[in-house]
Amino acid sequence: MAEMKTTAAAAGGLATALAFGGMFTIAKSAFGRVDPFHLTLARFALGSAIFVIALLVVEGRRALRTDGKFLKLWGLGSLGFAAFNLLAYAGLQSTPAPTASLIMAAMPAITVIVMWARTGQRPAGVTLGLLLPALTGVAMVLGNGNPLVVLTGGIGFGGLYILAGVIGWVIYTTGAVGFPAFSVLRYTTVTSVLGTVTIAIVTLALGALGAIPTPGAADYAASWWQILYMAVPATVIAILAFNHATRTLGPANGVLFINLVPITSFAIEAVRGHRPTTAELAGVALTLAAVIAGNLYGRRITKRVAPAAPAPAGETGKPLTTVA
Repeated sequence: MAEMKTTAAAAGGLATALAFGGMFTIAKSAFGRVDPFHLTLARFALGSAIFVIALLVVEGRRALRTDGKFLKLWGLGSLGFAAFNLLAYAGLQSTPAPTASLIMAAMPAITVIVMWARTGQRPAGVTLGLLLPALTGVAMVLGNGNPLVVLTGGIGFGGLYILAGVIGWVIYTTGAVGFPAFSVLRYTTVTSVLGTVTIAIVTLALGALGAIPTPGAADYAASWWQILYMAVPATVIAILAFNHATRTLGPANGVLFINLVPITSFAIEAVRGHRPTTAELAGVALTLAAVIAGNLYGRRITKRVAPAAPAPAGETGKPLTTVA
């Protein structure tokens, strides 16, 4: 039974990587008609509506309650849905889609740091040591072979916006362990609805101030397939699958699948005619090698110290594995 849950979670993590891999390329193709803010609002308005319908059918109206944790859920939803997506898409305007997807490869390293702050449990020296090459690989791609460009600001604000959004996403996903009574569907639905409220407030305020354009009905109609992709595969399917993988496998293992996102994105761009530079390929290889090495080390340590019969994550609300 436990093996089946693990397999299902792994399949979900793979589905997330594939859906997210095409997300940046597809989103960027819509920017000519719909700006990032209104595109994000349309995406999550539709995605949240699907989440709510699914939750009502599966768990009933009581599952929409926040159980006295409204502000915490709103804060997490705002970080995971509003901050991550608004910052990522704002950065995507000046950042190539493959590069944007590679920045997500920093997520495992950020997860280690966030979990350290949450639990107070210091990661092993090997894990911390592998963070440097992982982040260096990302910086190599951003700096076209020169990782120091990141420190000098040569990459512009686009990449930094995306990185800040990734940090918000990590805080959101790891925050799920604080709601053991919430199912994956309930946590995802409630936080997505509250996060969408934040997206609406920011978007409408910027539109009213004239800081961003307001698309017309024809613009939305012309971008219907991008919005549909963003709302269903890249939101409903991908986020539910990722939250399930994170809860079942633990944050450190679940987030490993995010490292398939840049591979998927680079493959899509290669089909479309993009030829990655040697520096990009070297950066991708370095990042993935460091992350995979860290994960394999973590699995070995976990097996060595794990109890004979660990409780399933779905019953305790805690991950099956810890950050090594």
